[in-house]
Amino acid sequence: MLAGRLLVLILGLILLAPVIFILWGAATGSHGESWPHVKEYLLTPALKTTAILLIGVALVSLLFSIPAAWCLSNYQFWGRRIFSVLLILPLAVPPYIAAYITTEARESAIPWLVEIRTDHGIDAYLRAELYHRYAWLIAIMASVLYPYIFLATRSVFAHRSRQLGQAARLLGAGRWRRFRTIHVPLVRPAAIAGLFLVCMEVLSDYGAAKHFGFNTVTVVIFRTWFGLDELETARFLSGTILAGVLVILILERLQRGRARFGEAHSSIDSLRRTGPSGTLLCWIVCGLPVALGFAYPLVTLMQWQSEHQQNFVLSDYRSEIIRTTLLTLSVALICILTSLFFLAFARFTKRRLDQTLAQAISSAGYAAPSTVMAVGVLGVASFSRTFSFENESLQSLLVSGSLIWLLFALTSRYLAVSGQVISAGFQTIPTPLEQSARILGRKPWMVFLTIHLPLLRAPLIGATILVSVDISKELPLTLLLRPFDFETLGTSTYSLVNQGYLFASATPALILIGLCAIGLIIVEFLNRKK
Repeated sequence: MLAGRLLVLILGLILLAPVIFILWGAATGSHGESWPHVKEYLLTPALKTTAILLIGVALVSLLFSIPAAWCLSNYQFWGRRIFSVLLILPLAVPPYIAAYITTEARESAIPWLVEIRTDHGIDAYLRAELYHRYAWLIAIMASVLYPYIFLATRSVFAHRSRQLGQAARLLGAGRWRRFRTIHVPLVRPAAIAGLFLVCMEVLSDYGAAKHFGFNTVTVVIFRTWFGLDELETARFLSGTILAGVLVILILERLQRGRARFGEAHSSIDSLRRTGPSGTLLCWIVCGLPVALGFAYPLVTLMQWQSEHQQNFVLSDYRSEIIRTTLLTLSVALICILTSLFFLAFARFTKRRLDQTLAQAISSAGYAAPSTVMAVGVLGVASFSRTFSFENESLQSLLVSGSLIWLLFALTSRYLAVSGQVISAGFQTIPTPLEQSARILGRKPWMVFLTIHLPLLRAPLIGATILVSVDISKELPLTLLLRPFDFETLGTSTYSLVNQGYLFASATPALILIGLCAIGLIIVEFLNRKK
């Protein structure tokens, strides 16, 4: 156990090295010469824009997710099982691709904006144009990110919430009182956890914000790094942002406390059947986010493909598909093995310190936005080259453009995804099983191989697919840390749009969405079977 604890600490320090590097840069206050310019002219508008997007996307995501989760968990209507799959498919659409497909729809509002300018002046026109861009970006980002909240709240509504709600109904509590005193407190931790993931995705976004012309915090870091050639200033700004995110994460953990809500299944497991009006209302509640977040992007991309490209030539993107697949599977395998080691060790030691350490190692990387993580990884790469002992082969391996640093950055950031899924799988394994094996003389590693691994088969498959989907959609980390001429499906789509070939981006975008959608469908059916 002592050797295992030492190995956990070493691996944890390695995985947290980018976060530590960023926080240390912010604590020491070292920044470049352009910091006064960034602070005076760029930082305040970027913080305001980022706050508006965070609040707007969070509210719209809640409006999309919680009513849909409530309908699926409490009512029996025609098409319910189909909607349970369709409602998670918008997660397969990257936000930057969703932003690209709104170009033609936003251009249709130009006559209206010109009329405002003619009738009310330039100031009214600028305000209307700004609100128009905000509304489109908030709606489209919420429509592809709400499944994070939907998946978390659906589980609560379907189990403990419904059981206690039925008990309160038998005791005479009305609908509003049941919702206010039972359902809201039970679903709040899950909703906050899903909301945190949505906010992290909004904070990490680069492609969508840049396409809409918004200077968010992530875009400012890009501009400071590449436009002003000030890596130190970008590092200081990243450290300040990361410190704020970690404070919010700690406050959320403290607010949640030690509350745990089990998934005790009710013996009364019937769903209320809806009439024609209720069925129509459920279709609207469940169909609106699916139509906006999945059907609209998919139909638009297919229309671009058919109108501007005669043939869907899959072989033209063979290298991008191979690179994307190998990159995602490699990082997913590393994340799975690392999460298994951390969580299995914490389970066997049963020490709260070990469990807290494993949770902190997994969560800290995901709390860092992608651009912030890239800055930290480049700092670690620069620091590691000072210990290469003049070894040319080792120095070439540790160069900042090497593929090893992209793998390291993706692993550090998305370890939390695999850790959460596998941790939930460990919680479903009864403790008496491993206690009986230990009494019969089995060593911990034999218990892990013969009991834990077979029972964790479904969570392992689900974690692998979810990590692969997230990495396939990742854009900022891949853009910043990829080797020269290393194109994935995501970077290829971004490059085509950035060069002005908007309609030509339909092919790689469709391939990427198709691969992600297949993975999400497999995960949903695995959960349903379980």
